[in-house]
Amino acid sequence: MDIEPIEKVARAGVSKAALMVNDLPRYILRCVLAGLYLSIVVLVYWCLIENLHGSPFGKVLASAFFGVGLSVIVFTQSELFTSNNMYLAVSSAGGRTLWRQAWWLWGICWVGNLIGALLLCVLLVGAGVLAELPASHALHAGALHKAHQGALAIFSKGILANWVVCLAVWVAMRVKEDLTRIVVMILVVFIFLYLGFEHSIANMGTFSMSMLGQGTLTLGDAVFNLLFSTLGNIVGGAVFVGLAYQFLEAPKASDTASRATVTEAAGEPQGPLIRQTR
Repeated sequence: MDIEPIEKVARAGVSKAALMVNDLPRYILRCVLAGLYLSIVVLVYWCLIENLHGSPFGKVLASAFFGVGLSVIVFTQSELFTSNNMYLAVSSAGGRTLWRQAWWLWGICWVGNLIGALLLCVLLVGAGVLAELPASHALHAGALHKAHQGALAIFSKGILANWVVCLAVWVAMRVKEDLTRIVVMILVVFIFLYLGFEHSIANMGTFSMSMLGQGTLTLGDAVFNLLFSTLGNIVGGAVFVGLAYQFLEAPKASDTASRATVTEAAGEPQGPLIRQTR
């Protein structure tokens, strides 16, 4: 019998929390890898925007390519902050993980993704790639545009971005064939890129590359965007997808699938989570 997506998401949330509690270094490495993977795709996206700016299909092709990043992260089981907003919201709302574990996991994953983005930028600086991008490059113009929006606009676009990203992951769970899953993720993720929504982890790569290259973006501007896009991403993934489908599908899933718990997977947490992750 096929497992309902809500059950798959809940079990994944349990597994992620258990890995964080029991083997923090390996969990952090998975977060760093996700930051690396997504940031290299971000660079390709901006280069496509720059090189195809004269084509009416330039933004279409660049936006379609971006879904490759999410596909790589899903298939390599790396840890992406934005999709984890959905996973841990479902498992915590269902009582299988603790909400304090969700917040710790989101914080650790966000920092790990940032480390991955910065590590890629260091490698690009060493390779001379960023120095070759002129100050007029689409990467730098895009970074400034993202950072110079109002807080409400960034927050709202953050909600929309992660709503779409988590929907891509959710819909991909409905299909069995790997190729179909990849196509589904690419097509759905296309929506948020083409419409210019704000994905905090993708922005980490954009901002880091611009500041370490020939861009004029300031650290303050980058932090401003990341603050409100991160908050929006949490709402988009945790509330608009995670909690919404937990409410809609959990009763049906509970009748057809057995429940996994952190107690079963990792042992009952004792005391504050921070004491388990040192």
